[in-house]
Amino acid sequence: MKVACASRKAFTTALPTGCTAFVADISRSDDCDALLCNIKAQLGPVSLLINCAGVTLSKMHMRCTDADYDAIMNTNLRGALQVTRAALRHGGLLQTQDGSVLHIGSVAGVVGNEGQVLYSASKAALTGATKSWAKEYGVRNLRFNVVAPGLIEGEGMAASLSSEQRQRWRDACPLKRLATVTEVADMVLAVALCPYVNGQTISVDGGLS
Repeated sequence: MKVACASRKAFTTALPTGCTAFVADISRSDDCDALLCNIKAQLGPVSLLINCAGVTLSKMHMRCTDADYDAIMNTNLRGALQVTRAALRHGGLLQTQDGSVLHIGSVAGVVGNEGQVLYSASKAALTGATKSWAKEYGVRNLRFNVVAPGLIEGEGMAASLSSEQRQRWRDACPLKRLATVTEVADMVLAVALCPYVNGQTISVDGGLS
């Protein structure tokens, strides 16, 4: 299997064997188009696309600025839409007749979260887009889904929270713990490979939603 990893920043650590790195700014449509053209040229048509780039913001909505809107929406929503469009237009996704596109959402997009109106809105929008993609491209045997994790243990977005905030997430979860990267990755793989899951938002949140 050939795997392409795309990032807005240059990779500074060694990639796993079989992976090829590409750099793109997903907030720019021309970068997204060039990215998928390059991937197809070097690795062949894209059959599996996972949109997992994301940024978060914890701020009461009345205090959010236009710059906050741009930062969240351009990556979490616009970026996902543009990379998907580029995969359809230039990445050869339509040629596969058995492709899968999966977006990493968030439990915040399902149940909301205080202080995260913009982040929640950006993730919730992926659900509506996914249901529409599923209806548009199901006839081509292309599947579109969202995996919506709860807060994940370790580095990443959880690191931006205080220990007290992380503990509140644990307390609210019926399983009384945060998700692990492996648990979320296992669900991503299962959903991406299942040939009859389409147009769904699947929570991996320990029962929060």
